[in-house]
Amino acid sequence: MVFALLGMWLHMVTGQVVYEAAASFLIGALLVYVAYRLARESRGQLIGEAIDPVQRRELRRFLETQPEIDTVTTLLTMRLGNDSTLVAARIDLNPGRDSEEVEEVLVRVKTAMAKLWPHADQIFLDVTDASARDRAKARADRQALEEAVAAVEREDGGA
Repeated sequence: MVFALLGMWLHMVTGQVVYEAAASFLIGALLVYVAYRLARESRGQLIGEAIDPVQRRELRRFLETQPEIDTVTTLLTMRLGNDSTLVAARIDLNPGRDSEEVEEVLVRVKTAMAKLWPHADQIFLDVTDASARDRAKARADRQALEEAVAAVEREDGGA
């Protein structure tokens, strides 16, 4: 608005149309910049970006510390919006549980996760029988996550 008023005022005072044209150009450039910034900030939500590595590490640690869970073979997260996150985990429970106990464990874990991370409103836990290969992949995933967290912490510390 300032550009438009200034351009119109200068045009009226000097009689030169170039001031209005320059003001229009500046307004257009400003609109392009704002559109670029908005698109850049919302890109992650549009393509289903994972939550940040620190939060993923916290989620994984929470699941791994549950007494009934033997291994977290897969942990996937996706931001669905500003206040909504999908969490999907494939877990291997300790042996010797009947179906009723398994259901109680899953409900308890989901409820606890929803309390600790209110933005995690879509939680899916898949009980699986982890193979040696699944366990090795889980260790590699955990290591990669720790490295990603360390990189984020280095960036934050250096800024």
